[in-house]
Amino acid sequence: MKKIVLLLLGFASWTAVFAQETTCSPDPNVPDTVVVSPLPYSPETPELGITDTACVGDYYRFTFTFNIPSTYVTDFGEVPITSVGIPVEGGVQNMPAGFDYVCNPPNCSFPAETEGCVVIFGTPQAGQEGVYDLKVQATIVTPFLPIVVTMPDDIQPNANYFMHVKPEGFENCLVVGTRESFASRFSISNQPNPTSGWTQIAVESELSGDFDFLVSDVFGKVLHRERVRLHAGENRIEFDGSNLPNGIYLYSISDGREMVSRKLAISRQ
Repeated sequence: MKKIVLLLLGFASWTAVFAQETTCSPDPNVPDTVVVSPLPYSPETPELGITDTACVGDYYRFTFTFNIPSTYVTDFGEVPITSVGIPVEGGVQNMPAGFDYVCNPPNCSFPAETEGCVVIFGTPQAGQEGVYDLKVQATIVTPFLPIVVTMPDDIQPNANYFMHVKPEGFENCLVVGTRESFASRFSISNQPNPTSGWTQIAVESELSGDFDFLVSDVFGKVLHRERVRLHAGENRIEFDGSNLPNGIYLYSISDGREMVSRKLAISRQ
């Protein structure tokens, strides 16, 4: 039972399809029989859990790979799984301020007998040093009633996904590779967020040149695309989403190969 539900933990952390990072792919080295990789830390398995250390001032990401099984064992017996999902917003809790997550698939709904991933990402700031006990709110969809769980508490007591944030220059800091270098050279945010339509995207860039500005829905469908010129330093892009319905969207800056993205919430009373 523990192994089956730990699958939910997998998606509950890191991998992305957008968000300050390009799309993640499940680790092909994880066997189909392994529900989530890595498994959470526990006193009995101290070598597991989140092994990469985040450090102040360094861009960080951590990816979980998971395999959704076809059934889930409850107190009343085994039931078939239709899918497992987490909210696109607010599903991963207790992250450092400024961190975010995205899923692959981007709607964060994972059908039974499929593999996927989730990524948490961000750059810790001074004053955020400490240990963060990450929790994931997940819903197991069955043909009967949905089963809501908090991971890993409801599946494996005394197990945790601890994320460690250390001071700048700590010797065991995760060093982001070249694949992440594009995202690490941009800082993007928008105000207001949520918005009723119009919003302004602030882009702090280390690069100058022409880039694509895109807005997509959570299924990855591009709803808006325009070419923008960015200069090293502060930039502003205005976007009018008044024609879009309420919901969560992704806005991105791309050079055609990689992209950096954030979530945009449109909400009207």
